[in-house]
Amino acid sequence: MSNSPISISNAKARKIILYAQGLTKSSPFGAGQNSVVNAVKHLGYVQLDTISVVERAHHHILWSRIPSYKSDWLEKAQYKKREIFEYWAHAAAYLPMQDYRFSIPVMNVFRDKKDRWPDTSKADMKKVLKRVRDEGPLMSRHFESDHKGGNWWDWKPAKWALQRLFLEGDLMVSHREGFQRVYDLPERIIPDGTDTTTPTLHEYYSHLIKTTLRAQGIAAPKEIFHLRKSDSKIFTDVFHQLQEEESIVPVQIDGQKHYFTLPEFLKQNIRLPEKMMLVSPFDNLIIWRRRLKEIFDFDYTIECYIPADKRIYGYFCLPILWKDQFVGRVDLKADRKSKQLQVKNEYWADKSTKINLHLLYEDTLQSFAEFNKCNYMI
Repeated sequence: MSNSPISISNAKARKIILYAQGLTKSSPFGAGQNSVVNAVKHLGYVQLDTISVVERAHHHILWSRIPSYKSDWLEKAQYKKREIFEYWAHAAAYLPMQDYRFSIPVMNVFRDKKDRWPDTSKADMKKVLKRVRDEGPLMSRHFESDHKGGNWWDWKPAKWALQRLFLEGDLMVSHREGFQRVYDLPERIIPDGTDTTTPTLHEYYSHLIKTTLRAQGIAAPKEIFHLRKSDSKIFTDVFHQLQEEESIVPVQIDGQKHYFTLPEFLKQNIRLPEKMMLVSPFDNLIIWRRRLKEIFDFDYTIECYIPADKRIYGYFCLPILWKDQFVGRVDLKADRKSKQLQVKNEYWADKSTKINLHLLYEDTLQSFAEFNKCNYMI
C-alpha cells in the first residue's frame, strides 16, 4: 500500500468538485418534497442566512440543485416532517436530522464556554428554559424587557439566554415565523428513534472527514477542520488512520496543489453540462475561498460586510459559473414591490466571454428572476 499522492489535472479536480456538489446532473436529488431532504443529507449542511437582497441563501443553494424547488418544501422538511433541523455548522445551517448526534460535540464546546459568544447568567437561562417547558414553543418577542439596546450586541438578557440554550443544545428551533426563530425543547422536536448518543471524538471526526469529502469531492485537512475545532491531535490521528485504510486518498493537482479525495471519485467519468448558474456567496461550492482560488482560479470576497466606499464589485455580487469556469460576477437586487430583478453591475473575465455566452446569460438571468418572483429584469 502506498500513500503517495495520485496526480490529477486541474480540470479533473474541478469535475470531481462539481460532481460531488450535485452540479453536473439536472436532478441529482430527485424531484418533489423529498429532494430537499436528499440534498441536505448529501451536502451535510445548507447555510442559512438573513440577507434578502435576492432570495435568501438557503433557498438559492437548494434551487441551484433542484430545478423544481419550492421554498415551502424546506419549512415542511423542518417543521412538519422533522427530517432536518437548524443548528451550527461553520455558521447557522440546516442539517440532516439523521446526523443530530454529530452536533453534540459542538454543543459541548459551547457548554464548556470555549466559544466567542458572550456568556449568559445561569439564572436567566433557567427562567427562559422553564417558560418554554411550561408554555410550549416561544419566540424572543414573548419575553418582555425594558432593555432598549440599539444593535445586535445589545440583545436583552432573554434573547441571549435563548441563543445560549440553543447553542448548548437545551433548546432547538422548532420552525420560523417571519424568519424569527420559534424555540422548543429537543424532546418535543427530535423524532422517536433518532440516535442521540454522544459520539466519541474519533467517531465525530471520522464522520466529519468522510461526509465533507463526499459532499466537497476534494478538500484539504485544514478546510475540513475549519471552525469545528475541538481536538486537533485526535483529528490528525483519525485523518491518518483513514488514509492508511485508503478510505481517503491524497491527490496532487497539476503537480503542486495537495488535497484529498475519496477513491471512488477518481474512477468517475464526469461530463460537464452546457450550463450556467449564478452562485450564492454562501454556496457550499465556494465556501472555501482558498480552494476556489487555487483550483478554479477565482478570487472572491463577499462585500456586504465591507464599507461601501471600499467595495470593488458590489454589495452582494454573485459569481457566474459556466461549465467549470467562473467567467464573471453580477450584482443583483430583487425589487419585490415592482417585481424587477435589477442588474446593478456586471463584471466579466473578458469581453468575448459575455459576447459568446450572451443568450445563455440572458436565459440564466430570466430563470433567476422567476426564482425571485420577479416578472422581468432591467
